[in-house]
Amino acid sequence: MKPPPNLIILHCHDLGQHLGCYGRNDSPSAAIDGLAAEGALFRYSFCTSPGCSPSRAALWTGYYPHQTGVFGLTHATFAWSMTGKGTHLARYLGDQGYETLLVGGYHEDDSVDKLGYGRICTRDEGLCFRPVDELAGVCEDYLARRREHRERPFFLSVGIFEPHRPFNYGGATPVDEEVTSIPPYIPQDTPEGIAAAQSEFRALHGAIREVDAAVARILKALEASGEADNTFILFTSDHGLAMPRAKCSLYDPGIEVPLIVKGPGIPAGAVRENLFSNVDAFPTLCELMGLPTPEGLAGKSFAPCLREGTPGPRTEIFAEKTYHRSYDPIRCIRTERYKYIVNFEVNTCYDAGSDILRSPIYCANARKYTSLRPIFELYDLEADPDEFDNLAGRAELAAVEADLRNRLVQWMRETNDELADRPVESPYYRKLRSELFAR
Repeated sequence: MKPPPNLIILHCHDLGQHLGCYGRNDSPSAAIDGLAAEGALFRYSFCTSPGCSPSRAALWTGYYPHQTGVFGLTHATFAWSMTGKGTHLARYLGDQGYETLLVGGYHEDDSVDKLGYGRICTRDEGLCFRPVDELAGVCEDYLARRREHRERPFFLSVGIFEPHRPFNYGGATPVDEEVTSIPPYIPQDTPEGIAAAQSEFRALHGAIREVDAAVARILKALEASGEADNTFILFTSDHGLAMPRAKCSLYDPGIEVPLIVKGPGIPAGAVRENLFSNVDAFPTLCELMGLPTPEGLAGKSFAPCLREGTPGPRTEIFAEKTYHRSYDPIRCIRTERYKYIVNFEVNTCYDAGSDILRSPIYCANARKYTSLRPIFELYDLEADPDEFDNLAGRAELAAVEADLRNRLVQWMRETNDELADRPVESPYYRKLRSELFAR
């Protein structure tokens, strides 16, 4: 009888789809591109939130961020935690008899001990993030030991910090060559803008190079273990690049993520054009691995789509942002052709991370990012893939806008999004209020 399949999930910070297999041809991602060539790649793969913790909570539970209770970052005084729906995949697989191991970082709850891993490596500081080459060494050691001891199937989660800013984490150095894959949403219409873009993307490519080298080592160790043919591998990221108009925004560069899956029954080199949300990963993996899918998940299984190329179960994806550094509630719906965004508070373009606000690209183009944004944004992604021409309010698209608005409202209601009824209070505010008005 064939043993149950193993699972490895490789998840990066802030990578977006900046990989060769997604068309960024000079990205130093040969090993990751090779994984895509041996498995299946979703071209239109998105996360549920452009912030680290909410997106990860959705990935690991199969529920939207507002359903898990993770409306913002989980570390330090931000203090969000998974108080709502969902069982973490590690706990679920442990209950199914799997050996579960976390190597590297997590960022989906306020304590790693709540996630359900049987073993946690590199947990000596903070959120357990260590340079990716160190993580590769831990994985190599673990997979080598598996050659001698295989009582149970395993689930290995590899939490990679890179290419989060600073791009020199772990000693990564910029690439020497000019970067030609700078995306069009990065301004390069002044000498200062060109110089800033080259500086930033050379450093980014240096960090991606480190990630790719570590992925190559992990894949080689899996082959040497003798378990590669019975192991599913999923490669993804939490959200888009840490660049202006990407991370922390609901434009496509903020919510697009890689989704590469290799494993038994998945055809090599397959490219799926279906809309995929990272909330769908949990039920998809359950079906691929022959495990029962928990009832009530918000995500949908794409296992038949992966294996046979059948149509996916989605005609739209939804994404949300409520908090990052501060309160910035936004919701959106994206179909194959249109994106509709609702900004629930007055703000400039969007509340970006402090690392982005200090970046050379932001500083060289600050005036482009400081105008007040509209309440509603509507984009025709066929005519305007970079989402610069807001069509909200146009008479000729009134029916399209009304349909998208109704579908977005229906989703918020059906999934019990608190923002549909009231502003969302932060844990910081609730704690302060209880202390300040205790008497």
